[in-house]
Amino acid sequence: MSFLRFAVIGLGGFAEVHLNAVDWLEKQGLAKLAGVVAIEYDRRRFPEKIQKLIARNIPLYSSIEDFFQRGKNTTEVLTVPIGIHQHVPVSLAALEAGLHVYCEKPTAATIQEVDELIAAQKRFGKLVAIGYQYMYSRSIQKLKARICEGRLGAVKNAALVCAWPRSEAYYGRNDWAGRLQKDGHWVLDSPMNNAMAHYLQNLLYLASPKEYESAVPAEVTAELYRSWQFESCDTALLRIKCDDGSLLHFYATLCSETMFGPEMKLRCENGVAHWEKFNGETTILYDDGSEEKFANTDEFWMFAGFRNFVQAIRGEARLHCPPEVCRSHTLAINAAHESCPRLASFPPELIYTETAPETMPSPTPTGVFHRVRGLDQWLREVYENEKLFSETEKPWAIHGKPFRLQNYLHFPQPNGDFVRLRATSDFK
Repeated sequence: MSFLRFAVIGLGGFAEVHLNAVDWLEKQGLAKLAGVVAIEYDRRRFPEKIQKLIARNIPLYSSIEDFFQRGKNTTEVLTVPIGIHQHVPVSLAALEAGLHVYCEKPTAATIQEVDELIAAQKRFGKLVAIGYQYMYSRSIQKLKARICEGRLGAVKNAALVCAWPRSEAYYGRNDWAGRLQKDGHWVLDSPMNNAMAHYLQNLLYLASPKEYESAVPAEVTAELYRSWQFESCDTALLRIKCDDGSLLHFYATLCSETMFGPEMKLRCENGVAHWEKFNGETTILYDDGSEEKFANTDEFWMFAGFRNFVQAIRGEARLHCPPEVCRSHTLAINAAHESCPRLASFPPELIYTETAPETMPSPTPTGVFHRVRGLDQWLREVYENEKLFSETEKPWAIHGKPFRLQNYLHFPQPNGDFVRLRATSDFK
């Protein structure tokens, strides 16, 4: 096989990244774009992209259903950069159609969906890769190697903090952002399950001293907060006790006053590691006094997952990020909502709105941000001390219950606090 034929769903958002990745693969003789699902809304938004695709004789499909009817036999791979609640249903349809699948992160909203996807890829004999792009990066792969080979040794404690302010436009960009459910399907959108999902997955992946595995959460205590009225949280604090004994803390927000992170620290058997910023600047201080530094130096490191996927399909490499490796992330997300079923609103006197430059691509240069005064400092403090807000002098902090994950196979847990609370009028 000289190259693999890819079809991509969408034109904007992360679909643009997928399209660029396929173009990058094509320049290396590894892939060819064989089709694009371009719904009417996207055709109106991106007329120039449509014209370029037409000029290249790339087939266009009006819907996902249209692709499966007319295009499934013209490609080997379907990429799925769509809503969280659509990831598994569309991936299952693609597998059944005989296609390999590159699915955007997160794998799914619920653990039962992840398990269904794992079973399906085995049943149909096709590969599924999840688009946690940092998992494939030089910095994370090198850190994982140092942990697994024993040079750095197993992780004892680790923590990560990330603050990325997002405006009202972020939540208005589609019909599922900030939602727990959409049309009866779980979404569980939040910083920990979308914008910063990469970094929670990194923590779990590095916490396992075994290659191609992530640490499995055994118990999760969560505190989930929001700065204005939408269904889900925009600030999440998680304490994760893993089955191998490692202890992880994760802090993420979309309503900070400034942007900082990601920043991660790892305390291991034979040293400490610090990882930060978009390009994964890493410093390891070994107990023997030596030091090692590295980062993601490849200009196109974000596309490494696509290359690994092609190599895995060809039998030339092992897939770094199949759904089995990402299952722990979904377990942690589900447990967080079970631990803290009622979201806490920050006190009104701490919240203010501000019109400021947008922090992500937007039709307008400025946006309206909901910010929490003092949140930046509080997050840095709990990150440094590996605490939750409820363990500091915050009278408004919510106390999540430790939630154990033994034999946990379905979200929400039948008769659990999440189910009971959701049935009451005070759920929100």
